[in-house]
Amino acid sequence: MRRWAPSWSEALKARAARYALERSLGPFLEERLRLEQLSLDLRGGTGTLRDLRLSATAVDEVLAEAGAPLELREGCVGSVTITVPWAALGTEPCGLRLTRLRLALGPRE
Repeated sequence: MRRWAPSWSEALKARAARYALERSLGPFLEERLRLEQLSLDLRGGTGTLRDLRLSATAVDEVLAEAGAPLELREGCVGSVTITVPWAALGTEPCGLRLTRLRLALGPRE
């Protein structure tokens, strides 16, 4: 990664990261990710997404498949930060930090 990352512009890195995140997280988000919601420090091994509104329908499908007695009616996340220890990848854990998680749950009908 160190070979190609420095040659890419920051805008191109952000767009590539947004594309990858939308492919994996997109179905669970109410809106498409905007570049201003994303901050990256690839060398430092951190990335943050801000102000995410969750798709209640998509998240609720996962809850229903897991047999949860509650359904998600509304949800949002203030920020999600992931930390990847590039120097010790595979031996050190990645970190995940959520702030301002707000879920409106109700009994499953």
